[in-house]
Amino acid sequence: MENVKRLKIDFDIEFISNIQLFLMNLLNTHDIVYDIDGNIVNEINTSAYCKSLRFTSERKELCHCYSWELSKSAIYYKKVFEDNCPGGLTIQTIPICLDENTVIGAHCVTISNPPRSKFSVYDIASQYKIDAHILWDAVKKSPLIPKPILKIAAEQGVLSTELMSKVMTRVYMLQQSEEAIAKKFHSIEEIVKNKKE
Repeated sequence: MENVKRLKIDFDIEFISNIQLFLMNLLNTHDIVYDIDGNIVNEINTSAYCKSLRFTSERKELCHCYSWELSKSAIYYKKVFEDNCPGGLTIQTIPICLDENTVIGAHCVTISNPPRSKFSVYDIASQYKIDAHILWDAVKKSPLIPKPILKIAAEQGVLSTELMSKVMTRVYMLQQSEEAIAKKFHSIEEIVKNKKE
């Protein structure tokens, strides 16, 4: 495996949020961006089903732990990972990179419909310790996304993460340049000050 460097940087949250909103307009699900340490940069949840599992259930930590564990794999291996979460949803997580060897975070997108089998939903409700009727009601409130749209959304998830990577690379390079200029300016000020003394 190639040597992957992990770097902590400041994200442009407004830009990240706009990209996430674009995807959520297409999917109406859940989208989360993590930094390299697992801190949430931004999270958008437009799904009644996900909201029920993540905010209403007694075992809401199942969702958070799962999405971060999958994202850690994407960061560590610098690859796209896709799997089913404990809530029965397909999750795709993509590394956010500065360059070929430097990863700065991960983008985790839900790209599926909630389970439509009452038996499955009641089983998930039991696992999450949430009232099965509440969860089934959330399923009924979730519009069914056609399979071709889900396939397009999965591709858009990867493309939007590539866009995040490119913009964050530019932002990081600008920050580095500004810091270098500020250091040079400070050094010149110190030299001038010492000469006057």
